Amino acid sequence: MAKDRARKRGRRNARPFLIAALALFVGVDIALVGYAITDDGPNSTFEEPAASGEGPKASAEPAPTETPLEPLAAPGAYISAVDASTAYRTQAGDCGSATAPVLEKTSDGGTTWVASSLTTDLSSVFRLQAQDSTYAFVLGGAASTCEVGFTATYTSGTGFQTYPDRVAASWYADPATPGAVHSPSGSFPTPCDVVVGLAPSTDLSAAVLCADRTIYRTGDGARAWDSGTTVVGATAVTQTSNGYLVAVTEDAACDGVLIASLGYTGDATPAGCLAGVDTSGAPQVVLTAGGSSVWLQVGNDVAVSSDGGATWPARG
Repeated sequence: MAKDRARKRGRRNARPFLIAALALFVGVDIALVGYAITDDGPNSTFEEPAASGEGPKASAEPAPTETPLEPLAAPGAYISAVDASTAYRTQAGDCGSATAPVLEKTSDGGTTWVASSLTTDLSSVFRLQAQDSTYAFVLGGAASTCEVGFTATYTSGTGFQTYPDRVAASWYADPATPGAVHSPSGSFPTPCDVVVGLAPSTDLSAAVLCADRTIYRTGDGARAWDSGTTVVGATAVTQTSNGYLVAVTEDAACDGVLIASLGYTGDATPAGCLAGVDTSGAPQVVLTAGGSSVWLQVGNDVAVSSDGGATWPARG
């Protein structure tokens, strides 16, 4: 009995110490939690430990984005070459205008031009095609009605004649119907909202350049089109004997105008570069091919390549 009473007294004597120790532990824990919540010093934000010899990890900067090119405007001029010496050109004009379009011809590679005003009812032009050194034709809108008309010269511009029956058998892109083209097979929609370039190759084959710089090709008279080829910086397209050529500005590989080759299928491949041409301020870039020659008109300046656009005469 004496031993039991001693054990009970020992347990009663130890209880205050246990309670005090527990109270001290709880107090310290609360203090630590409070410090962690209220401390806003330099270590309050988590940083991934840096590798040996490196400073704190820098936040990743956003990748630079390219400024999209402006949509292409409708052509203000047209040029069509016969060979390295001879070509015709004209301004687009305005349908319904009282001013007749002027057709110009050069026989010396663009050094000099002879101008002739059209004597028919056309007041605008949306297609020009030179057939040989003396024969060229234009399609455009009549001054009185804006109806599509066909005018030709067989005498280098000294005389003009209207041929209404040839309209139906011709390729053209009338600005009055910006998302469609007319082929010898009829009028059909294109994948473009706005067609700004048309390059007929045969009665069935042609390419169109859209305002968003996508090029679509057809091989059945515009009834159906391919899935499209985006050529960044494309500004003009023309037909050749084995496909198409594209004039490209804003290309890092060419300080001027890049010429790209585009077949009836497949992607475009670089063919040559007309260097040293200032295309700032969006001057009109006009492209044409005749035989093995390629002509580029930038603003009012003309350059001619005799080897398909691969090489160009030195400028300046």
